Amino acid sequence: MNKNNILRNLQLAKPDHIELIKQGQKLLEGEAQEKLKKPVPCTDCGFGKWYYEEGYKLVNIPQLKALETLHQEIHKDYTALYYITFDRRIKPRSTIISGGVEVPVEEKAFRNKKLMQLQKKTVKMVRAIGNIEQKVTSMTDQDFESGWFN
Repeated sequence: MNKNNILRNLQLAKPDHIELIKQGQKLLEGEAQEKLKKPVPCTDCGFGKWYYEEGYKLVNIPQLKALETLHQEIHKDYTALYYITFDRRIKPRSTIISGGVEVPVEEKAFRNKKLMQLQKKTVKMVRAIGNIEQKVTSMTDQDFESGWFN
């Protein structure tokens, strides 16, 4: 693992997740399903693949571990927004699954709330990534060569 690789992966995570906000906005605007990105599990996006393959080794950067939960929530919010939107187009009334029970929801308000949650969490993630980038940038090459991560 080297410093430049870590920074590159952190930098790529920002636009990828900001794109989910843009996709969410298009969902609410009525964009056709085939023109939108389908949700992927947090382990399948570029950041998730990197994090679970080698990023988790950065044990001395606790902010990165904290970012894991936020990252999972962002993917869950986009997934919920995506499927509730297209469920709405198929069924006359949307529902969410809560504890195994289908619960009717007021569609527009629910979708707007999910988009707002997605936006807030993504902004929080982008800021956290910036802080982690600063931490990694301040580290010396010797930190990376000395097995600092293990």
